[in-house]
Amino acid sequence: MKIAFCTPFKPVNHPSISGDVTIARDLYETLRGFGHDVQPVEYFSARTIYRKPGTWVGAGLALKRMVRQARDADCWLTYGSYYKVPDVFGPLATQWLKMPYFIFQASYAEERGKRISTWPGFALNRRAMLKTDHIFCNRVNDLDCCAKLLPESRYSYVKPGLPDDMFKRNEPARAQLRAEWHVTDTPVVITAAMMRPGVKAQGLHWVIKTCADLVAKGRNLTLVIAGDGPRRGEMEALAYPLLKDRVRFLGMVDRDKLNTIFSAGDIFAFPGLEESVGMVYLEAQQCGLPVVATDDEGAPYVIDHGHSGIVTSATRTEFTEGVDRLVSDVEFRKQLGKQAMDYAEQNHNANTNYKEMERIMKSVVNQRRSAQ
Repeated sequence: MKIAFCTPFKPVNHPSISGDVTIARDLYETLRGFGHDVQPVEYFSARTIYRKPGTWVGAGLALKRMVRQARDADCWLTYGSYYKVPDVFGPLATQWLKMPYFIFQASYAEERGKRISTWPGFALNRRAMLKTDHIFCNRVNDLDCCAKLLPESRYSYVKPGLPDDMFKRNEPARAQLRAEWHVTDTPVVITAAMMRPGVKAQGLHWVIKTCADLVAKGRNLTLVIAGDGPRRGEMEALAYPLLKDRVRFLGMVDRDKLNTIFSAGDIFAFPGLEESVGMVYLEAQQCGLPVVATDDEGAPYVIDHGHSGIVTSATRTEFTEGVDRLVSDVEFRKQLGKQAMDYAEQNHNANTNYKEMERIMKSVVNQRRSAQ
């Protein structure tokens, strides 16, 4: 198939390592790996576009160019639609082109339709979801959302997955980095997040304070933090007085090098507050790290509690207890680390999990062709 690929939230080549961008890239690469011609259409931000009338003329012109770019495609696939970033392009483009329309990851929140400030975005997102031939949900919560709008045959669950060979344990890198970090048998806790306001910063606060509490309790550990952003100064100001030489900030790490950082660690810890999917947990597990997260949202669907990691309630006390268990029990964390690699490979491989999505898309495209 030739697939027109639309990303109204951020371009697929955006330099950010946020979860949404990496999922979109992985989806793009996996479909290409299946042999499909995936063509990103022109990017135009739809974020709160309903509040920005000054952008509407530009959006209309961009839509015309998107239609020209997608003219020879067999179908249209949009990554992501919800009230803040509704897919305003897919419904119109596919109506003009008379082609099948799919969305990967759509969220529908009825309460957003009850507020004047969010109603326009709610209505535009609802229109997009109703216009689709099929919606693919990589978040379990979105299945209930889709059920409020669509028959069961028009939406399905796709387990989150990583492309083959993207994250593998690297023992030589582990030895090299641990020598550079001056750790030998010291348990290394790894965390990774963009240092931006909100739940990402809050999550990093949790990890720093958790590690500081454990050091004060007499635990021997080193905390390594990957990531950067506007709150980095705040994180350093919090961490260095509490942990001194037991903390190391790496700054931004390219995704294709993250496996070396994960391989050098012993535990991956991040609470994942309001984390919709939690791809970073899969990336860490694929490299042999047991993970500690909370059950606040997405983590329980990508971690096998007690087998590949520990999922706690969303309190810092219980999160700290989870990290402490892995820091203090060498054999248990090694066992979970080995099992984590198997779990991620067997349950969260994109090539396996996206095959059913491919089958559905092909079926819809073929049915549309037969009807024409």
